[in-house]
Amino acid sequence: MHKSATLVYNPGSGKKQAAELAERFAAKWRERFADRPLTLEASRSAEHFAELSAANYRKDNLLILMGGDGSYSIGLNALFAAAKSETLSEPVGLLPAGSGNSFLRDFHIGDFNTAERHFLEALSENRTRAVDSGKFIFTRKGTEHVRYFINIWSIGLVSDINLLALKLGKSYTAATLLQIPLHKPYKYAITADGKTRSFRANFLAVCNSKYTGGAMMMAPMADTGDGKLDAIVSCIDNRLALMGLFPKIFSGKHVESRDITHFTFSELSVPIERDTAVMIDGEMDYADSIRLEVKPKSWFAYL
Repeated sequence: MHKSATLVYNPGSGKKQAAELAERFAAKWRERFADRPLTLEASRSAEHFAELSAANYRKDNLLILMGGDGSYSIGLNALFAAAKSETLSEPVGLLPAGSGNSFLRDFHIGDFNTAERHFLEALSENRTRAVDSGKFIFTRKGTEHVRYFINIWSIGLVSDINLLALKLGKSYTAATLLQIPLHKPYKYAITADGKTRSFRANFLAVCNSKYTGGAMMMAPMADTGDGKLDAIVSCIDNRLALMGLFPKIFSGKHVESRDITHFTFSELSVPIERDTAVMIDGEMDYADSIRLEVKPKSWFAYL
């Protein structure tokens, strides 16, 4: 049992309501675990969030990450790097305070109060869940990099929309309406588990969990603990039909279209142009090469 706990949170998440939520949680914690001190650590930047996460992750101290999906991803990447391992030995806690909060929806958690209740119950019962992660190996300007993702990775139109949405204050609907009329399909030669297929595609999305962008069910068949990643490839030539696809993602009905290809894999690679925009758990990066792998049961959470 942990002797203490640290809540690392992004004060800018949840329309800057994270600090208030952190204090509310601290009051609940003191009522329930009076013998285990809880420290609140507010981050000043993404880099600081990573530093605080790594510094407070140890056997006798429970690390709780609070923010959006991007914050979870930043924190967990810091833990993998600090541990120099692809499996984390100590479980973490997750509390939502972001604008999307997609990852926790896989566990029927859609708001802070539900997440808080589930987390405290799981901790009291010492109940953890093993979770897979995706490993993204890529080169950029001749240097190899590695990033892990828990939710979604994408190139193509989904990445283009996310890049524009970040410029528009995370208005994904406005970004979609603006981006689709300008969109031209990409040519991808995708090799998954040794088999190569060519696509003239709008996007390639690789999902570890079902949801993205909040309540959009990009991969309704995905399972965070099945030891596989789910690839969704959209191949629609007509822009009007493409516009009609996006509302269906909220229900997961888009995967029923004959223009959508779905498959699972353990390893995947795809040749790309230099400085291709890549979306990883809602954050943007750029890559000159791409390789993806699943890392089964690589971390544990109180869920």
